[in-house]
Amino acid sequence: MISEKKILKTFQHLINTSDADDLIEVGSGDDAAVLDTKGKNIVHSLDISKVGTHFPPNFLPEDIAYRSVAVALSDLAAMGAYPSFMTIGLTSNSKDLKWYEDFAKGIENSIKDFKIELVGGDVTFGEISICVNVFGFLYDKPLKRSGAMPGEKIFVTGTLGIGKKGLDDVTNDVDSIYSQKFRRPEPQFLKSEFISKLASSCIDISDGLIKDLSSICSMSNVGANIKFEDIPILKDVADLSYGDDFELCFTISEANSLFLDKSDYFCIGEIIEGNEILLFKNNNLITIETDGWDSFK
Repeated sequence: MISEKKILKTFQHLINTSDADDLIEVGSGDDAAVLDTKGKNIVHSLDISKVGTHFPPNFLPEDIAYRSVAVALSDLAAMGAYPSFMTIGLTSNSKDLKWYEDFAKGIENSIKDFKIELVGGDVTFGEISICVNVFGFLYDKPLKRSGAMPGEKIFVTGTLGIGKKGLDDVTNDVDSIYSQKFRRPEPQFLKSEFISKLASSCIDISDGLIKDLSSICSMSNVGANIKFEDIPILKDVADLSYGDDFELCFTISEANSLFLDKSDYFCIGEIIEGNEILLFKNNNLITIETDGWDSFK
């Protein structure tokens, strides 16, 4: 018969007893972990992924695990930080031990790919939901949402709409590069490190470009002009409001933008005074019907 103790055992081999930075004083196995940060500031984020809301019911447990970690880590990349350690809270109604073993494989792959340590977690019975706490350290300065200034350029780090297409393919059991990217999102750590000394503000595109850029504008008390023709999208204007792309959107001075490789970073507009985001196509203003993803809608 399956039990909580047996399930937790499937994750025990993922706990590294030694850490390259000697951060982990006490790891999993006790009531709490003890961490020595050596006087460095910790960057922390928490993300919840739920079946039927963030991934479809036909998602495999290994993919659920990997994706849940990756999307949580994208928030660290948006802050100009690299990952160090994490904890995971898992709720599942599966009574098959193999489900948990496969879930553990996804966690193990994420540990290898993102060079992050698992220091603890918990499991309980219920509808499938994963809560991932991620912790990291800054490359340079924190990339906040509140630093954009009028006259600065707006950039994104990659094509938008891949998340939308990926979910469509996964839902319809279509194996494609898009479904693979949906199962294995890539937090933009390399680009985050490069822009950490150059950008004035940053956010990851998880809820849609329009909604996420509006967060920068709101917290910076500015507006934005963006040109549809300059935005790298997969299909159409709906790609701007869907999300799940996990690219970075950032602002940068014109002088600092000269250091960017324009084949890796795409200028889509400019920060302006005011409080509106204006989207132009062929010099005509487009009405934005939906700004982005909201799990409560």
